[in-house]
Amino acid sequence: MASENEFSSAVLVSDPVLVEDTPSVAVASPGPAAAVKDMHVTVVQDVSGSMQDQRRSVQTGINEIIGELQTRYKEPCEHKATFCLITFSSHDCIRVGPAVPVHDVAKLGDLTCDGMTSLWDTVAIAIAQMNEKSSGVPATTYVFTDGDNNDSRTHTQSSVNEMIADNKKRNPMHSILFIGSDPSTKRNAEGMGLDRVHSIQHDSDNTPVAYEVCRRALERCITGDTQSTEFNDDDIILSETPSAQTPSAPRCHSPPPIVDDRFQPQGTFDDSQHEFVSDDVPSKW
Repeated sequence: MASENEFSSAVLVSDPVLVEDTPSVAVASPGPAAAVKDMHVTVVQDVSGSMQDQRRSVQTGINEIIGELQTRYKEPCEHKATFCLITFSSHDCIRVGPAVPVHDVAKLGDLTCDGMTSLWDTVAIAIAQMNEKSSGVPATTYVFTDGDNNDSRTHTQSSVNEMIADNKKRNPMHSILFIGSDPSTKRNAEGMGLDRVHSIQHDSDNTPVAYEVCRRALERCITGDTQSTEFNDDDIILSETPSAQTPSAPRCHSPPPIVDDRFQPQGTFDDSQHEFVSDDVPSKW
């Protein structure tokens, strides 16, 4: 039987190792992903009289889209973005803002809502502007409205349909998205030739959610997750479900009414009957 001394001699004792105490260094978390492509964004906003109760949600939604662009194109991002706001009500109250670099865009102030809805005339102007300002550049035009056309004098739904079809052939990097809270939204989107992934019909209580899904779709596109700003199934379900709430932290929808002179003058689709195929493809970036 081994003695205690024999066990002790089998134990190897090493000299103590001194570890120098070094201060910990905080590692900064990566910021938001930068944009990987140029982009021109046009927001076409209905400010007819029926929009009065939604004007604060509209104001905040547009400002969040502007903020998204300013964040993603912040230096040292090598790509550029421009922004244009078009507001409309009656046929003689279509106001086209300048297309300016996104970092020169001030936050939108309080909106004045009055008049009728010259929808077709305004969409036609927006398409012409997009073609002029962003030929050969990725571009997206968002059309937000709560009603049907009742005051266009120059264009019809049919002529707008032709313009959209022609634009798609000449500028495949351009997208037009139609977002409405009126029962006519589905009919008008189909009449313009816009399919399931380019249109949303939301409840008027879901106006903030509709702008949020537009911001998310824009983020996916400019950071390279998708090639276009079209909506996906989650976007459509979230915005078209009554009283839907975004899973992210709630955003403030009551900004102060600061007026900005920059922009002053200078239902759900029936998939059983309509099958649409996404024209989006996985990003190569």
